[in-house]
Amino acid sequence: MAEESKSFIKENWSMLIWLVAAVFAAGGIYAEFSSLKMELHTVHERLDKKIVVINDIEDRIYVLEMHVEYEKGYKESQKEKGND
Repeated sequence: MAEESKSFIKENWSMLIWLVAAVFAAGGIYAEFSSLKMELHTVHERLDKKIVVINDIEDRIYVLEMHVEYEKGYKESQKEKGND
């Protein structure tokens, strides 16, 4: 029985090498995809933080624009009162 397995390995050594290479390649591919998944997750987290910051800045700009328009209207009404 031991001789049969030795002779099988001797006769099919190229198939054994291909099998080992395929397992090694599959492990490398899995590691690469795992790395890309983690990197994608990190990018999504950073993007979410930036979206929150942009939304906050847009809200502040909107409030400031409302205040500027209010001041313009107030100044125009004061000019009209002064001209009357």
